[in-house]
Amino acid sequence: MRQHLYIFYAFVFLLNVVHVFWPNTVLFTIIGLLGIIMTAISFPRADRVFRTLGIILVIAGTFFFLSSDATIAEIPRFFAGNVGILFLVSMLPWMNSAVKAGRYNKLLQSLLGRNVSGLGPLYVRSEMTMVSLAAFLNLSSATISQDLLREQLKDVQTKVKNSFILMATLRGYSLALLWSPLEVLLATSIFITGADYIQVLPWMLLVAALGLTFDSLIGKLMFRRHQVDFSEKVNRGQPTGKLVQFILALVLFLSVVVFLGNVIELDFLFSVTVSILPFALVWALLIGRRRSFWKIGWPSWKRSTNHLSNFIVLLLTLSFLTESLTASPYLSYLQDPIVALAGSPLLIMLFIQAAFLVLTLLGVHPIATMGIFGGVGGLLIESFSPVTLTVLLATSAIATVPSAPYGLIVTITSVALRMNPYQIVLRNLPYSILLGFLGIAVALLTTAF
Repeated sequence: MRQHLYIFYAFVFLLNVVHVFWPNTVLFTIIGLLGIIMTAISFPRADRVFRTLGIILVIAGTFFFLSSDATIAEIPRFFAGNVGILFLVSMLPWMNSAVKAGRYNKLLQSLLGRNVSGLGPLYVRSEMTMVSLAAFLNLSSATISQDLLREQLKDVQTKVKNSFILMATLRGYSLALLWSPLEVLLATSIFITGADYIQVLPWMLLVAALGLTFDSLIGKLMFRRHQVDFSEKVNRGQPTGKLVQFILALVLFLSVVVFLGNVIELDFLFSVTVSILPFALVWALLIGRRRSFWKIGWPSWKRSTNHLSNFIVLLLTLSFLTESLTASPYLSYLQDPIVALAGSPLLIMLFIQAAFLVLTLLGVHPIATMGIFGGVGGLLIESFSPVTLTVLLATSAIATVPSAPYGLIVTITSVALRMNPYQIVLRNLPYSILLGFLGIAVALLTTAF
């Protein structure tokens, strides 16, 4: 039965697609009921750490649910909120298959390893490569880059290799999110403040540049003692034309996502999800790799979808917690400190950064925290200009991404590296705090202009 779970999961994802185009309460409830069944099936198959997290999230969600006015009939809908994210996770292997079929992973290995004598310089190049990939591929960039680095560093001690990969990829990913117009957290902060993206962009690029500079220096110093010879592992003869071809494909993929989001007006997450398979297939056809694409992609997709247990347990129980918290009276209590700090801009900035970080560590998605501050947006606008507030909110939210124990990117990394999510959090927490402070510094700088 386990080998055919992908059929059931694909059916649930198909219902989610139908719901996007035909919003219906009954259909959403059915998706939620199927989500509960998915959770029940996946729970005994999930790793111990995810079973533990799932139990904690359900207990916390139940507490908030009992304190709310929500009815038992609404519980299934509370489990349906993250099915779209699961759909995205299940589609990621198709993009990776196109990259492997076109042998672009060899090209990227060449770029990562060329003229590099050790892990210190490789860290800088890896992080910059991750920033470039994440700007186009979003979550797909994590799996592609991590696969490449695992192969590149297969002879390196496991502890050092895992630290290198989780730092370079997660931190580089967050730096790309800071300025990407497609990033949901940035878009949400702009929606709350009413700021102009073009006015915000230079300041967000400044935060990203400072973050990359500081973290590259830190990473280079941390790994400078580890000298590894890549000369026998890297093919240095990759043609320039293939690099141009790869960049063109990434730009076209971004264009498709922008078209679906801005012209067809689909949700960003859904736009990325439904674009992956058609785009990857057309890409494989154009480069004459259709047969390789299917040969790699179909078994990879089935295997990946059959083994979604960790993601299902985490994301669906997290959806229950988030929805229960939103419906409970405890949500309003989180807004009270903002009112108390009115008139002290720096204290408000520090509180906002701390709130994002603490709530993220407790399992509250930054989008939910953003909604909390959106509820007092009028009060915050009295203390800050729209640009300043946007820089503050966006940076504080995105800084938590590498340190979110229940976040999708951390979960993907924990599964790939077979690590406890909290080990990843501890390694990246100093970076999240540093990036948050850089965001506050740049937000203060905007007040001078």
